[in-house]
Amino acid sequence: MVVRVSHALLALAALVPAVAAHSSQTCRIVQHDFPAGTNKNDPRAEAVKQAYVREWNQYYKYAFPRDDLLPLTHSGTNDLFGWGATVVDGLDTAIVMGLTDIVEEQLKHIYSVDFTKSAYIVDFFDINIRYIGGLLSSYDLLKSGKFPNPYDEHLVEALLSQAKSLATAISPVFDTVTGLPASQMNLTTGEVIQSTSTINGTQYNSTNTAQAGTMILEYYRLSDLTGDESFREHAKKAENFLINPSPPPIYPGLVGTEVNTDTGKFITFDAGWEAGVDSFIEYLIKTYQYDHSDEYAQQMRDFWVVTAESTIKNIALNPYHRPDLTFLSQSDTNGNLMWSMDDYACFAGGNLLLGGARLGRSDILDLGVKATDGCHWLFNTTLTGLNPSTWAWYNANDTAYDSQYNDNATYRAEAAKNGYFIEDPSYRDYPEPIESIFYAYRITGDTRWQDYNWKIFQALDTERSKSVPYAEISNVDEPGGGELINYVASFYFAEVLKYLYLSFTETDVISLDEFVFNTECHPLRIKEPCGGFT
Repeated sequence: MVVRVSHALLALAALVPAVAAHSSQTCRIVQHDFPAGTNKNDPRAEAVKQAYVREWNQYYKYAFPRDDLLPLTHSGTNDLFGWGATVVDGLDTAIVMGLTDIVEEQLKHIYSVDFTKSAYIVDFFDINIRYIGGLLSSYDLLKSGKFPNPYDEHLVEALLSQAKSLATAISPVFDTVTGLPASQMNLTTGEVIQSTSTINGTQYNSTNTAQAGTMILEYYRLSDLTGDESFREHAKKAENFLINPSPPPIYPGLVGTEVNTDTGKFITFDAGWEAGVDSFIEYLIKTYQYDHSDEYAQQMRDFWVVTAESTIKNIALNPYHRPDLTFLSQSDTNGNLMWSMDDYACFAGGNLLLGGARLGRSDILDLGVKATDGCHWLFNTTLTGLNPSTWAWYNANDTAYDSQYNDNATYRAEAAKNGYFIEDPSYRDYPEPIESIFYAYRITGDTRWQDYNWKIFQALDTERSKSVPYAEISNVDEPGGGELINYVASFYFAEVLKYLYLSFTETDVISLDEFVFNTECHPLRIKEPCGGFT
């Protein structure tokens, strides 16, 4: 692994020269210059497509039009407000794959849904990333002229009108003291429901940093497509508290996960790229990628640079006696390093690669490669070939954050062998390592990343998954994955299969210079692409 990393870094050093952080006004091409026809007729892409067809047919037979498939009981569940989350989340993947019969069914369903009503309490975060993001992405793809579009124009236009209708219906969540969005809403009564956090005995109305900071990309796009600036203004008002954090974080740019919606002040210092703060960091550079001429997007870019530089300096760590492995530590609510990481944080490699390439920063690119290799290493070291949900390691002083691990022979042996030990061994179809590997391939051009994602697909595409469609598993280090979990999330269709497919299909399909992905892997058309649209 050491040799592979060093080769990758040498390649990146030649690819992008190191430049100052703020010389980033230049519009730079991100994606590697692949020869025409690269990956044409690659059978691996067809294999992923067939997996989508197989799993969609299972969902359609047993769960449609409910939100998610329960594969063990051959049924479905409405855990995402009853609008058919798998349909909306999986639509743009089917569009990219050219599955026109499936797309036709999905479009008809979306046309029929009243997104202003739900029998369930809805949450703003999932509405935005899955529903609004999925609708806008599918609209952009079908309007781009790059994918088959034999559909009734009313069905296609409904994608945009439904996105606007839903965003308008959920808009009362912004009616807080600060404009930071409340977490939930009852669409039937109009009641807005605040989340709360209790810190040191004091209860606060609060919002999650990722929730408050993971809408600006979709809301920018929605305003640009509809001409309604209210969406952009909602997002900018909320984002302002996050990129001007008070009190300042312990590590520059690495903010905590909870914000007081009454004051806009941060109430925790649990920094990192983990769940709770992950997609806020992700959108800082992606909004700039979407519209580099926007002044506010430039401020987000600058904050992202501070975050990336602080990551390099403070939390990009090597486990004890493993200089070849790099993990990005999270910290506890007081800011103490925990020498642990969750699967969500594995998106960081791809985000660092994207931003490093976009801004011409070879140091950030280097960390992107190291972080992606670190997350990929997890797949190499488990019995199933899949990664655990959380893991930890012993620090430079050979101690763990949690003292119970220091004298535990099992964890010591695991760390001595692999460089880390597993905390949560479940595999929940999370896409983040696959996502970063996709970015590494598209940005560096190195085909080893394709090989990595192909092995991951093979680990997923087993007899177990074919008989019980992609059920999640309880333990990646037990034969067969331990117990099967009766659930297939909509993001399996939206993210896992899309990132895998795009790793093997022709490289001009969803170019990183023409589209930017939201956190649910919904590609939105860049407003001002470097070099224009092809």
